[in-house]
Amino acid sequence: MNKILGAMRAQLNELALGLAGALNISDAMDALITAMFVNLVPPNWLKTCGQIGPTGSYNKKNLSSWYADLQLRWLQLEEWSSPATPIEDPPPSVWIAGCFNPMGFLTAMTQVTARAKGYSLDAMRVHTEVTDITLQMGVWQAGSGVESQPEDGTYIHGFFMEGARWSVELNAIADSYPKELYPWMPMMHFTGIRVEDVNPEGRYMCPMYTTTVRGPTHVLPGPLRTIEHPNKWILASVCLVMQPD
Repeated sequence: MNKILGAMRAQLNELALGLAGALNISDAMDALITAMFVNLVPPNWLKTCGQIGPTGSYNKKNLSSWYADLQLRWLQLEEWSSPATPIEDPPPSVWIAGCFNPMGFLTAMTQVTARAKGYSLDAMRVHTEVTDITLQMGVWQAGSGVESQPEDGTYIHGFFMEGARWSVELNAIADSYPKELYPWMPMMHFTGIRVEDVNPEGRYMCPMYTTTVRGPTHVLPGPLRTIEHPNKWILASVCLVMQPD
């Protein structure tokens, strides 16, 4: 995070010197001015965040929304690494989109379970259960009814569903409401289980992405409960995303 903010600060300070006449305006400065003028995230900033790759940008947010999201990430990391909080104690529920490497966090969760139970990490899979607790985007706040992480696995919030919605009443995926593009997902409980304990019956292996730019932003598939046949959600391209447009 410090690397990202440091790079942004350095480029903005350089641009300020260029506008003041102390430096010549370079092509990089000109590109930064153009991006900020039209409210787009400069490609150099996306590259520093790992949100741009060989296939192009993985971000569809404008600069204002992207920076507000970056501030929330910073806030979660600041509270997590606060001297008053042991670094090994995560928040009662982790805002998954605030992690710059969400796959790494979930892999670490699986590894902790594998070590505690003496399982092989290669023989582990991620299992998901959706709770009935609704948490909004950003840093966890007291009063949600969740006071600590579970003994097994981890609580995570911040997912949106695309192509369908989650029905708390049915405890399963359901058809989305009209004009509701990215409905909130309740807080989810992720655990690590052995391959032989995986039961695909009544489950849709829902792909999870960091943004709506699918493909290179894929994190992992998570089994979600469904009353309908999973093929229905496959044809509807239902997925979970951490950041809507």
